[in-house]
Amino acid sequence: MKRREFLRKSLAASMALGPLATFASPRLDSLHLVAGPEDRARYMARMLDTLCTQIGPRYAGSEAYDRSAELIAQELALAVPKTELDEFSLRAWRLLEEPIFYCGGRSLECYPAFGSAWPDQNGARGVLTRQAGAFEIVDPTSKQVTARVNISTYGRAVTGVIDPASENAHIPTICIGKQDVAFLEDAVASRSTARVHFKAEFIDDARTSNIVGTLPGETDEEILIFAHADTQYNTPGANDNTASLIIVLMLAHAFSGTRPKRTMTFMGTGSEEYMLLGAKHYVERRRAEDSLHNIKFCINFDSLTYGPNLYVHTLDEELRQIMGSIHHDLRLHNEFDPAYPIAFEYPGAVRSEAHPYAEAGIRTIDLNSRGYDEEQLPLWHRPEDTADRVPPDCVENSFLVFNEYLRRIQAL
Repeated sequence: MKRREFLRKSLAASMALGPLATFASPRLDSLHLVAGPEDRARYMARMLDTLCTQIGPRYAGSEAYDRSAELIAQELALAVPKTELDEFSLRAWRLLEEPIFYCGGRSLECYPAFGSAWPDQNGARGVLTRQAGAFEIVDPTSKQVTARVNISTYGRAVTGVIDPASENAHIPTICIGKQDVAFLEDAVASRSTARVHFKAEFIDDARTSNIVGTLPGETDEEILIFAHADTQYNTPGANDNTASLIIVLMLAHAFSGTRPKRTMTFMGTGSEEYMLLGAKHYVERRRAEDSLHNIKFCINFDSLTYGPNLYVHTLDEELRQIMGSIHHDLRLHNEFDPAYPIAFEYPGAVRSEAHPYAEAGIRTIDLNSRGYDEEQLPLWHRPEDTADRVPPDCVENSFLVFNEYLRRIQAL
């Protein structure tokens, strides 16, 4: 039986158990999987190959995401006694045809925004204009905007996200690369015509899931560690965010077989790339169960492998100081300057998936990274974000830092 066929059948069997499928653990001590640096490197390589190379893009509501969620749950079941698929519904979006953006006699690389409306069968046509910095295609007769054109932050064309509740949600939206901006500016100056065509569909009441594993502690007080498990539709997402998700799994293995002071919950969230739905759902689920107050600490990993410098987003001064002291004690340094600590504090409030937990009064830190910007950031939301592009040093340093961080906040 082919591997993917086996995974599909395994998933179908697990879903038959209900919306919170629980996986029995064959053993409760998987520390050996991450016991040393070589073990951790092998584990990361194996999981990256499985999730990024064999399965590939895993966007919310897709069969590929469901297969990956099953595999992640099975990995967690090696480490902790309870693992579940925490299902929730969403209005999923799926691209059906490759996009076309034709302007001024050229075809330009583009990606539709996830959740975007799509043109009719004739495409979105008109004159290219630029209003308040944004490119738009405008019908010369009706003066209506027929499509919007966003610009990538870091380089070539990437995907984006459209909020279905936004004012312009009904307008087809694509993204182009920064390298094409000058050409489009010339096209605007010459009043060139442009055409956008792609086809997509919405799937009402689709299902996706968070993957949740629990290691019971001596008390009901809880530490939540999570990273999003989904990707955009056009990328295997090795750095955003598969490697960080695997670090969560590695930490679960590191604590396997122990009984910590506080219960530890390890989670991969679904649909982060589309409206942060998984994190929001889990907060509301725990609130409905009257157990949200048990979560005392929340740690969110998002792209820990963009460089050796960890961005620490938090308003909790004590947690900030703990992160700094760990780097000092472990003698971790930035390779560009041996005197410069690997972590530095990023000012401002907690952002992204960690935000609803911070709003609930939970002590929260949210982590990102920088340092290898020229090599790593252009991979963001691109097909080139593959397993071989994950820097091993970022993985190992992140594991060491957060293994120690979890032990220290257990003592608070």
